[in-house]
Amino acid sequence: MRNMWRNVAVVGAVLMVMAGSAASNGAAAYVVNTIGETLDKIDLATGEIATNVEVLGSDVYSYPNQIMIRDTLAYVVVSATAEIQIIDVRTDETVGWISLPAGSNPYWLDFLDDRFFYVSLLVEDSLAKIDALTGQVVRTTYVGLSPEGVLAFDDKIFVAITAFDFQTYDWGQGKVALYDAQTDTVVAGILVGTNPQFMDFDRMGRIHVVCTGNYGDIPGTVYIVDPDSYTIVDSIPIGGQPGQISIGPDDIAYLAAGGWLGKGDVFSYNALTGEILHGPSNPLNVDSGASGIVTFQDSTVFVATFDDRISRLNSAGQRIATYQVGDGPIHLDFNYLPGDVNGDWDINLADVVYLISYIFRGGASPADPLWRSNPNGDNGINIADAVYLVSYIFRGGPRPQIGPTWIR
Repeated sequence: MRNMWRNVAVVGAVLMVMAGSAASNGAAAYVVNTIGETLDKIDLATGEIATNVEVLGSDVYSYPNQIMIRDTLAYVVVSATAEIQIIDVRTDETVGWISLPAGSNPYWLDFLDDRFFYVSLLVEDSLAKIDALTGQVVRTTYVGLSPEGVLAFDDKIFVAITAFDFQTYDWGQGKVALYDAQTDTVVAGILVGTNPQFMDFDRMGRIHVVCTGNYGDIPGTVYIVDPDSYTIVDSIPIGGQPGQISIGPDDIAYLAAGGWLGKGDVFSYNALTGEILHGPSNPLNVDSGASGIVTFQDSTVFVATFDDRISRLNSAGQRIATYQVGDGPIHLDFNYLPGDVNGDWDINLADVVYLISYIFRGGASPADPLWRSNPNGDNGINIADAVYLVSYIFRGGPRPQIGPTWIR
C-alpha cells in the first residue's frame, strides 16, 4: 500500500504540468439498423449523426440484431448470415468476422471475461462458446427451444429459452437455462412465464427476466431471479408486450413495449421495489413502435423506434432529443475504453493525473461515458481508482474493469 501511495504522490508532483489538459470526449452511441443493415453513429456531445458509417453483414438480407462494445471493438450479432462482425470504433472500420453455423440465426451475446463470449443460436436451440482471441467457435451446446437473451454472471451464463416451436408457431414453457462455464454444461432450468426474451441486472445483482407473453391473451410479466440460488424472488405483472429491458443508474427499469403507427410505448418500474411507474394504461410515449432500449449514465434512456428514429428521454420521461437514423434501428451501445479518463483512447500517466485533478482539485470532469473513470468497478470515482490505474500502468496490476458500471 505504501508503494502505491508513493506512486500517487509522484503523479501528484506533475499535476501543475498536465492537469490543465482538456478531455476529448468523443462519446458516441452506435446504432444497429436491422433493415437497412447499416451502422450509424450519434455524437453525444453535439448530437450530430453520421449515417452508414459501416455496412453490416457480409451479404444482403443479413439482419443485424445486437451490438456490444468492449474496449475499442464493437461486436455485432448478424443473424441471417450467421456471423459476428467486429468493428474498430476508433476508425469505424470492420477488422474481423467470426462465422457461426449456417442457418443458426445467432440472436444475442454476452462476454464472460476478456477472452470468451457466448451467443444464443435461435434456430439451432444452442449456445455457442466463442474464443475472442482466436475467433473460433469452441463448442455449441443444446440449451432449449429457441433461445434468445444471454447474460453472463461469474462463471454462469443465463439464457432466456422462449420455447417457441417453429412448426406449430406457439410457445411452450418459458425458462432460463443456467450454463456452467467451467464444465460447459447446462446445470439448471428456472421456470418463468411465456416467451422470455431479454434480461438485465439490477444493483443487487438480481436478474430481471422479461417474458413478453404471446402477443394475445397472455400479457407480459417480469420475473426477478436470484443468480446464486436460481430461484424466483419476485414477479411484476407489467402487462402489454414488453421486449428489450435496460436498468439505469437511478434503478429504474425501462422496457421497449412496441406500439404501432404514430405511437410507441415505453414501460418503466422501480427495479428495487417493483413499483410499476408506466404500464399499458400510462406508457411513456415515443414515435411509432418502441423496438430497442438502452439507458445511459445520466439516467437518460435511448429508445429505437419503427419510424427510424432514436428518442432520448430524461428521467422524467420527457423527450429531450430525437435522432433520425437508418432503416429499422433495433439496438445501440456506447463507445468507451475503461480507464481512459481523459478520452484520448489510451491509458497512461495522463489519465491518472487527470483523475487526481478531478478528485482533489475540482478539475474538469472525466470524459463520457463517466463509467470509464471507474476502473475498479466499485460504482464510484475516488482515490481507489487512481491507485488502481497506477498499479495497472506501473506494476502490471489487473486491467480496468470492462463493461458499463454505473457511477452512483
